[in-house]
Amino acid sequence: MAIPLTVNEINKEWLNSVLTEAGFPEKKIDDLQLDVIGEGSGFMGDVIRLTVSFEGMDTIESVIVKIPTATNNRKAGQSMGVYEREIRFYKEFRARMPIRTPAYRYSAMDESIDPEKGLAVLRFINRLPMWLMWAVFRLATWFGGRTDLGYVLMIEDLGHLRRGDQVAGCTAADAQMALSSMAKMQGEFWQSEVLEQTPWIIPLALSIKLSQLVFRAAMPGYREENREQLSEKDNMVLEWLNNNGITLMNRLAQEPQTLVHGDFRLDNLFFDDKTSEIVLCDWQTPLSGPVGLDLAYFLSASLTQESEDSLDDLLTFYRSELKKEGIVISAEKLNWQYEASMLMILLRVIPAEFQDLIDLGEARGHDLIVTWIQRTFSKLKDVDLDQILDH
Repeated sequence: MAIPLTVNEINKEWLNSVLTEAGFPEKKIDDLQLDVIGEGSGFMGDVIRLTVSFEGMDTIESVIVKIPTATNNRKAGQSMGVYEREIRFYKEFRARMPIRTPAYRYSAMDESIDPEKGLAVLRFINRLPMWLMWAVFRLATWFGGRTDLGYVLMIEDLGHLRRGDQVAGCTAADAQMALSSMAKMQGEFWQSEVLEQTPWIIPLALSIKLSQLVFRAAMPGYREENREQLSEKDNMVLEWLNNNGITLMNRLAQEPQTLVHGDFRLDNLFFDDKTSEIVLCDWQTPLSGPVGLDLAYFLSASLTQESEDSLDDLLTFYRSELKKEGIVISAEKLNWQYEASMLMILLRVIPAEFQDLIDLGEARGHDLIVTWIQRTFSKLKDVDLDQILDH
């Protein structure tokens, strides 16, 4: 069965063949409505809600289908393996999760490389000098996107739940709901051998050099465009990261490891107010790393500058939630991981706007990144750069 490469290829004939393959040949589609949703919240894929009615049945069902975007971002996403990782998560890993994620319905993909071989290639690339590594990365990105491979994922529709909005930010109560689920996930996989046995979950240590290279390539353009808005402290932070980013990330990579979602932000959260739970979506970039990574990633973008007064209380709450899951970490250690990881946010987010690999689109995509960077700088205003590597 052909895998749809575009939204136009998702039709009744394709969906009927999916039902037959899934063991429901008696179900036939009577009517199918497609609605593209999530515009501006994701950059690598198209998210489509399918509303379906069946022949001879009164019920109407809806599901979410994800396929790679039809824009040039598809090449970057394909070469980085994000579509394969998300499908593998739902097929191979979702059952292990102690928190809610969308229910899995169906998937199909053209596998590009065996995960074990991919991890071996990544380890080899990390042994190269940085100048050569950058050239190999650019070549691999171009080569990996030459031919469009097929990827399709069908999951539960969460439209009945309240969705987070990263630009608007969230309340302290919503943040606590998210942090509680985060701690459950991290407790389940705390120093777990499962992470080492899952080759498509990339260790933080293997992304360090590339993250620094991409940041250094993007920083001149960012500083030039924002030179009038950047404070003296902001410029100090950027220069410090330029000189010390690799050392900082290496220190974080030496901390005890757990499962890190990699994109734990409000746009990827749905809130179930009846059960006081979140449903965590978008599993394209899972990795193994310290607890502070997802913590800083979430708080950097979710708390507005006006609500930062609740930050200390949220860190205390999160530490208590970790303790419930068997992770005992001192307040000093958690605060260090939070500050070090917050510095890493700039390494990741600034290149999202000032590079030529991914197009953020118009309006919301740009506003999201600008707001994110501003909120991150605000949370770094009291960080002592002279002391953070001496921890």
